[in-house]
Amino acid sequence: MKKIIKILFIQLSKLPFSILYGISTFLYFLIYYIIRYRRKIVQNNLLIAFPEKSEQERIQIQKEFYKNFTDFMIELIKTFSMKEEDYDERIKFVNLEVAQQCREEKKDVILLIGHMFNWEWLTGISMDLNLEHTYAVYKKVANNFFDQGVHESRARFGTIPLSVKEVVRTMLKLPNDGSHAFLFVADQSPYKSRIHYELNFFNRLSPAFNGYDKIARKKEYAIVYVDMVKVKRGKYEAHLKRILPDNDKFRENEIVEKFYTELERNIKTNPSLWLWSHKRWKYTSGIDYQL
Repeated sequence: MKKIIKILFIQLSKLPFSILYGISTFLYFLIYYIIRYRRKIVQNNLLIAFPEKSEQERIQIQKEFYKNFTDFMIELIKTFSMKEEDYDERIKFVNLEVAQQCREEKKDVILLIGHMFNWEWLTGISMDLNLEHTYAVYKKVANNFFDQGVHESRARFGTIPLSVKEVVRTMLKLPNDGSHAFLFVADQSPYKSRIHYELNFFNRLSPAFNGYDKIARKKEYAIVYVDMVKVKRGKYEAHLKRILPDNDKFRENEIVEKFYTELERNIKTNPSLWLWSHKRWKYTSGIDYQL
């Protein structure tokens, strides 16, 4: 059955973007108006993040989010058959000289991004960075079929999928010589039992995953934030921005704080591009967890 589904998805992915985005429009009406997928979660998250906006403004962001969400679903399917020239046409990397500077400094790079659409297409960055190895750190998806599909799509153009269970061991083993990059989708919410750090995110105390902070400081990696912009349907720009310490070296969790500062700015600039359907503020400090 899984093989049949995979064949169907591959065949679907071969359809032109014009038809696929027509399917996306249909899915938007189905998911938003009929199924009402996670509508209450999205509404609550937007109220927390933008209390100063009117209800009508938040509804507009909500609708645009669901349109971007269904586009993302279709774009994820499209990756099954995308070619190198498709990536070149669909996503443009801006400020690549930042990566060049890191290479000249003989420093490996940690690329940090949030769940900004379309973060999955960032795996094509390996073709532009022209490094020995580019790794995309991933957390296993519950659905085995989609987990395998995403895993394969990430690996097609040279990006190496790297499990969160393997990442620290791999980073410690490799020399920090400017020939490697590690892509982290870093706004994951940690499990309640693994909350070790919290910060203010949209004026709300939020548990934050900080596993990359210690290894980044230990190995003295270069830190780069990837700012996502949706130029139009199916066209994105990824702007690379160097994150620097306030002093000579990063203090503990300074990288995490600066990442979330950049992410919040990115979201405020393009609010419908963030994944509002996940429960970002599901845990309350002092009630659900203690630090």
